Amino acid sequence: MSLADLVGLAPDALRDPGPVYDELRAKGVHFAPEVNAYVVASHEDVGRVLRDAKRFSSTITVGNPPPSPTDDPNRLRPLLLLSDDPVHATRRSIVNRAFTPSQVRSWEPVVRRIAVQHVEALRDAGDVDLVERIAAPLPVRVISALLGVPADDVDQFRSWSEEITNSLGGHGGDPEKRARVQREFTGYMDALISRHSGEAGDDVLSTIVAADRAGELTRREAISFTIELLIAGNITTTHHLASSIKLLAETPGLADRLRAEPALIPRFIEESLRLESPIQGFYRLALEDSVVGGTEIPAGSRLLVLYQAANRDPAAWEQCPHLKLDRSNAAAHLAFGKGPHACIGSSLARLEGIVVIETLLDRLAEITLLTPADEVPYLASFINHGPTSLPAKLVFTPSAAA
Repeated sequence: MSLADLVGLAPDALRDPGPVYDELRAKGVHFAPEVNAYVVASHEDVGRVLRDAKRFSSTITVGNPPPSPTDDPNRLRPLLLLSDDPVHATRRSIVNRAFTPSQVRSWEPVVRRIAVQHVEALRDAGDVDLVERIAAPLPVRVISALLGVPADDVDQFRSWSEEITNSLGGHGGDPEKRARVQREFTGYMDALISRHSGEAGDDVLSTIVAADRAGELTRREAISFTIELLIAGNITTTHHLASSIKLLAETPGLADRLRAEPALIPRFIEESLRLESPIQGFYRLALEDSVVGGTEIPAGSRLLVLYQAANRDPAAWEQCPHLKLDRSNAAAHLAFGKGPHACIGSSLARLEGIVVIETLLDRLAEITLLTPADEVPYLASFINHGPTSLPAKLVFTPSAAA
């Protein structure tokens, strides 16, 4: 199995890219024509590039060419993902106001209420698809609630965000449909921001609206900010939850151990993120001649920086292909990136993972996956990663409160 298989979206490579990443690490940093970029795959080299934002720019990534003065005003451009300091630092400081540790902790009741609703809805439902019924709808409900989106609009939000992200690391797609979706999404968010009362608040939307009205953000930037957070809080977390549920269900004895030692659930979430990173990697642009892993990188070159390959690096992890709940460096993975562009919503994603697993363990005695492991379908993308369907038979715990 090779990089060509992964980029070509071969099902086996999408399901388990581990052998591809082993081969890429063994080659060291090298130019790969399949992605028109230098591939960076070791834990040490990936971490170095991610931390060195002065030499390796985020202003270019797959599917998003550099901005142009003639850009369509409805075109959505991620403001955090595709900017460098000092602009990035200024923009990120605005969102940081809504993602303080205490603020994220305060969202736990919202996340738990939504998780319980979704799990309880499966009682007596027979065989169900755990991606369709839990992993996909839950994150968009959570982030929509935090943004003040009416419940009736959540399904539309999910559809918009999936359409916008379906080209990341994939192929095809309808440009006209994507343009229409962006116009609809932009118009909706413009109206939502305009309707906001403007009263001070610690929630995400209030923070963005305050910045908009204080002149810290233009209205176009405020709209793009809100949509970027919605998509990041939806699609990536969906893949994270789907992979965590799959690991929980298919690992012998794991559910019993976590029920007996619930304090290990956060460690399980970290291992799930390491083993099945929802984002496989991103592109960077070399701003100057550099050397990475002993390989010369000319200025202007693209680098494909592979988080998941780094997280499977045996130089960084003992028994790296295996799930281990006693790792002392459990949270040292790069699933959320590193450095200035580390995922701003990582604490919320972790919280959602912990709460969903706690809820499943509390209310279900058994989760039996109905699709053989080597037939589980995965997202057709070499950037985003996660199972797209998990049919399962559920047995509820008799004592679980309805």
